[in-house]
Amino acid sequence: MGSTARLSENRRRALQLLAGSVCLAQGASAAKAKAAVPDGIVLARQAGGDVVRDETHWASVRRLFPLKPGLVHLNSANLAPSSLAVLDTEVSLSRDVCGDPSFENRLKFEATTEATRRALATMLGADPDEIAITRNTSEGNRTVIAGLDLGPGDEVLIWDQNHESNSAAWDVWAARLGFKVVRVATPAAPRDRADLAAAFTSAFSDRTKVLAFSQVSNISGVALPADALCRAAAARGILTLVDGAQTFGVLDLDLHAMGCDFYTASAHKWLGGPHETGVLYVRSLRAAALWPSMVTHNWDAQSKAGARKFDCLGQRQEGRIAALHTAIALQDQIGRPRIEQRIRHLVAELRAGLMQTDLRLEFVTPRSPDMHAGILMFLIEAKNSSRVMATFYERFRVSALATPAGDRTLVRFSPNIYNSRADVLTALAAVANAVMKG
Repeated sequence: MGSTARLSENRRRALQLLAGSVCLAQGASAAKAKAAVPDGIVLARQAGGDVVRDETHWASVRRLFPLKPGLVHLNSANLAPSSLAVLDTEVSLSRDVCGDPSFENRLKFEATTEATRRALATMLGADPDEIAITRNTSEGNRTVIAGLDLGPGDEVLIWDQNHESNSAAWDVWAARLGFKVVRVATPAAPRDRADLAAAFTSAFSDRTKVLAFSQVSNISGVALPADALCRAAAARGILTLVDGAQTFGVLDLDLHAMGCDFYTASAHKWLGGPHETGVLYVRSLRAAALWPSMVTHNWDAQSKAGARKFDCLGQRQEGRIAALHTAIALQDQIGRPRIEQRIRHLVAELRAGLMQTDLRLEFVTPRSPDMHAGILMFLIEAKNSSRVMATFYERFRVSALATPAGDRTLVRFSPNIYNSRADVLTALAAVANAVMKG
């Protein structure tokens, strides 16, 4: 028997010996999340009523996170804090591995990783075999872009508001392989979802092979009608890549219903998962035709397991993958539909508060709920965006984004479940003060 065969046999025997501990580890991350949620949160979810506006309820949620007192973090579109339960899972399992890095000890992570995969599949309305556990959205986008068979004569249609990993990355591969990238602009003031969809469908041609778009733009807050676009593309035989960086952890998603071929997301944003964890969804019919961009140990086994071959990335930080399950379990406990409702409520409160001021504002994000999600973006009469950022953070302890936009400043607020009505009022005061300073 060769060394590889002996190692495989030893691994199988060890798995049998450790079956009991593996079963315990499989549910450990979810149990930690459940234990970390105060009873009041679970009871409020079960009791019904207008919990979305119950500030006492959401104050309890905030206490699940290690946010500093007084900090108003409105930048989940970039980075959200991990919960205490997520941190505990990641740190405790990392210590466990450092204390015993043996094969025997690490075998339990095969079970915890598969438990995380199943949790992701349930969260996204997908099958476990369609889920790859990546390190971020960019890696998922790279996997799809680099894995498709494209060449001269082919066209890829992308939104001109895509993130660079779903925009500039296409340009790099187009230069190498010879296909053409076509950028689509959507109306600055769309009337409805159909208005947004028409911008793309009118650009379809017989040469269009892929439609790639951000489900929600990080530079405008506009939400595209992903389901309508995926259906229209499928009718023309066009593959769809949906960048869900700004919807994963915000919207209650069902990828099978959406109809996309590929979906990518990061856990470190809205979900509050550990850094360097993410997800790539590959529709079951597409896995065989997508070339992997990394091949490493145990490739033969991985290549037969659907999307699993795309998370064959070498040595991983398995504690983070288990902690990703903890983050998902925490959202399950709070209630994913309620999370979406709360985030949308806070966005509406911010918009309403801004509209009631006498400030000269221009909203970039549409008002209609079906054309936005968790991001609110608006222009203010302030020339120095760096000064705006400084005013927000140094005087009001508001963490947000402000970028230059000609003679004005573009502000982005992206609230999450740990934010409150008081945070909204503080943010409004910060905007007023920033405009006053110019």
